[in-house]
Amino acid sequence: MRYYILKRILIIIPTFIGITFITYLMIRLAPGDFTSLHAGIEGELKAGSLSKEIFEQEKKLYGLDKPIIVGYSEWLYKTVKLDFGTSRKDGRTVAIHIIEVLPITLSLNILSIVIVYIISIPLGIFSAIKKDTVIDRIVSITLFLLYSLPSFWVALLLLKYLSGGDYLNLFPLGGLYSDWFDQLNVLQKAMDVIWHLILPVVTLTYGGFAFLSRYTRATMLEVINQQYIVTARAKGLSEKKVLFVHAFRNSLIPLITLMATMLPGLLGGSVVVESIFSVPGMGMLAFESILSRDIPVIMAITSISAFLTLIGIFLGDIMYAIVDPRIRLEAQQ
Repeated sequence: MRYYILKRILIIIPTFIGITFITYLMIRLAPGDFTSLHAGIEGELKAGSLSKEIFEQEKKLYGLDKPIIVGYSEWLYKTVKLDFGTSRKDGRTVAIHIIEVLPITLSLNILSIVIVYIISIPLGIFSAIKKDTVIDRIVSITLFLLYSLPSFWVALLLLKYLSGGDYLNLFPLGGLYSDWFDQLNVLQKAMDVIWHLILPVVTLTYGGFAFLSRYTRATMLEVINQQYIVTARAKGLSEKKVLFVHAFRNSLIPLITLMATMLPGLLGGSVVVESIFSVPGMGMLAFESILSRDIPVIMAITSISAFLTLIGIFLGDIMYAIVDPRIRLEAQQ
């Protein structure tokens, strides 16, 4: 098992370097010098109202006066020390920005993943058991209709019909806390945060029901038709034990693959959701940083997203080895 884990770690490190280098290269080669565009510096230079020395200092501050390899090496060295630099927008350190918003986004997305799996897996198993029945078809049509709805459109509908206006006023328009949050006790604060998160969580989860439940249904049907399942039934085992002990365990590997990639996927999708619902998470921070061309923050968010993706895949590999020891044995050969 140690050899298996070490082998996966040795794959993660060069992959992370490759992802971050490509991102850094794209930023350096993008049309327009982002430093000269900051706060209208380029126009001021042309007008002669800003000395070239200040412009060069700005470039030196962000390593743009050095070759790409040298600049990337210095950036990577600082990143390993969790030094992401200073935000060009407000002068605060990028690490402080990340520390403030990362727990919010992780809480939102982990909660969404848990809800998706709790609902989708039993629904997929139920559809597999009821294959080709009227109930199975109704469930399939309903889920695919939900899957076809764009998240930004659903978010706007939820705000319009459930957050005031001429319709129901059940939920807040946005944000994470109420104006009177500081006056509440601990339990009331928790309920206030949950109240604000309901609509964003609904927007993040409804689309995953169709995909994961149909995936569970397909893998369960494939496993149910295997010969060892027929043998287990012939031995007189109960249907419940056949389905949940033998069939479901062997259908876990494809579900683990989805789980390993779902968190980074939700981090990307939260850009739209957090912007619409004004949730101060990494999604909104990324959106605002792109608009203001705050490159240090963009690089930090990209690196964290890449790291979470690789960690998700790494954890997925470990779970593979736990569910099916044959994978671990094949890796040692």
